[in-house]
Amino acid sequence: MAVTKNTRVLGSTLGLDINGKDYWCDIGKFELAPADGDKDVLTFADAHGGAASTWTLKGTAIVSFDTGSFWEMAWANAGKTVLFVLAPLGNKTATANKPHFKGRVKIGSRPPISSEAGDTKGATFEFEWTLEGEPEKVTTDSTLGTGAAEDEA
Repeated sequence: MAVTKNTRVLGSTLGLDINGKDYWCDIGKFELAPADGDKDVLTFADAHGGAASTWTLKGTAIVSFDTGSFWEMAWANAGKTVLFVLAPLGNKTATANKPHFKGRVKIGSRPPISSEAGDTKGATFEFEWTLEGEPEKVTTDSTLGTGAAEDEA
């Protein structure tokens, strides 16, 4: 019997588009995941409506004050809800085997400013933002914005 090896998500490329600009080059780690609601009691109405979980987009990014950096975008859009497209395999255009995940996410508070003495790798910050509803998995009609990894090739 032949063994099928499925494509893995590797940490070599990424697409994270916010409002039409891809910030993959500033992201060191990401996760798009459901989180259990913090309600004490889940009612039958909650369960029937399917609203048992909220989704979050979280990760780690570099601190950079350069124009067009992810940090600058998060600073300028704190508290706002924005459109996002996540391409875990870094592909510019969504396909059946390389889907994109789309939705609306509310950017939290402004990102921190930090560093350490002797740090040669550069400062980073963590973010965790709440989605409006659930993300949509798309396999067609989705293209990352400017600055995608495939644009660099």
